[in-house]
Amino acid sequence: MIVSKEYKFVFIGLPFSASSAITRDLCNNYGGKPRLAKHSLYHEFKKTAQKKELDYLVFAVLRNPMEIVISSYQKMKTNKKGNLDNPKLFKENGGHISKKQRKQYNYIKRNNATFQEYFLKFYKKPYDNMASLTLHECDEIIRYENIQRDYIAILKKVGVKSPKPLSEANKTAGKKQNLSFYYTKDIKERAIYVFGPFLEKYKYNFPEEWGKIHVSIFSRLYFNFLYYLRMIYIVFFKKTRTTKSIKKSIYGRMQRKI
Repeated sequence: MIVSKEYKFVFIGLPFSASSAITRDLCNNYGGKPRLAKHSLYHEFKKTAQKKELDYLVFAVLRNPMEIVISSYQKMKTNKKGNLDNPKLFKENGGHISKKQRKQYNYIKRNNATFQEYFLKFYKKPYDNMASLTLHECDEIIRYENIQRDYIAILKKVGVKSPKPLSEANKTAGKKQNLSFYYTKDIKERAIYVFGPFLEKYKYNFPEEWGKIHVSIFSRLYFNFLYYLRMIYIVFFKKTRTTKSIKKSIYGRMQRKI
């Protein structure tokens, strides 16, 4: 999470949604300062914010979850920074790598699993993520597919006179652009069941070549049920993380500059 008292904004950084690139840009160029953890949500900010900060403009990035799952797979497949093998970064040791992430990583590594095998193994319920838990509290939402245009528009709205285009950070290596390359015919029905409710909620579409799509009522109901369970857990039971990110990460470096 990045807060700027100079331009009066709060950026909610969601995973796999350009949070590293935006964090670096806001801190280097627009008076942004890290607050709480990298992926803290707005309800956590409200607990510690000054009264005047509650009037700041709040924004976040929304990304198609079909792309997010691909990015997650590719990052685990390459493990470029070696984070997934580093015990110092495991959650039980104060880091950010969960047991769930390690289980998925180990499955891919041991089996040299394809994306299709990975998806069928780990995605069996309607998909949701942290966006659903915080976007309703945002004043502006950047669509990842329009990130440059939307980001510039928000910076202008908070008073930046000549905002610069956003540069990339933590780009996923080896990823191809076409969704159908990953979501092949043999996993199409599972993908519709898993992603359908989220895509409907946030007005995303399945690949055009898939034709007319029917999302089951059960998938929609299950999606809503899981949402309310997650909301109750996140708001009332999950502890707010206060530890710093690792020194070599973009957010960790920004935290230590304060």
